[in-house]
Parts: sequence; C-alpha cells; structure tokens
Amino acid sequence: MGNPGSEIPDVFNNCISVKAASFHSGYNLQYLRRLLRDGRLTGLKLGQTWLIDMRTFEAYLAKVQQTNDQRFGPKKAE
Repeated sequence: MGNPGSEIPDVFNNCISVKAASFHSGYNLQYLRRLLRDGRLTGLKLGQTWLIDMRTFEAYLAKVQQTNDQRFGPKKAE
C-alpha cells in the first residue's frame, strides 16, 4: 500500500483548479467554468469547486492556438 498520502485517487493527480488554470492560461474564471458546464472541458465538481482535467485543458489550449480566430483565446497582458 505504501504511505497513506499515496492513496490519493488518480483523478486528483491529473487535475488543476479553475483558479490555477485561469492564472496560467489568461482565461477568465467564469469562461472556464462555462466550458466545464457545457462539456467542452472535462472536469470534476467538488461542492462549489471545479477541477479541470489537465489532458483536456492542454488539448483545448493547443486547439485554440492553432486557429486563426483569436476571439476565444486567452487575454493578453498589455
């Protein structure tokens, strides 16, 4: 079994909070939550807190960066 702390389910190891995803990507918190509710991102809701699956988030970011339509890209710092 190992350490008691090593019993954390894999779902938590591959997730990032919406707040952390917003900070790292530049997306608004509400926009990320909408993507989760609409099923465009895979995540897990624990009470009031959303966790985003890292694989789907990285795939979404890669898809957005490949398109020429920047309306849905993260906001750039000015």
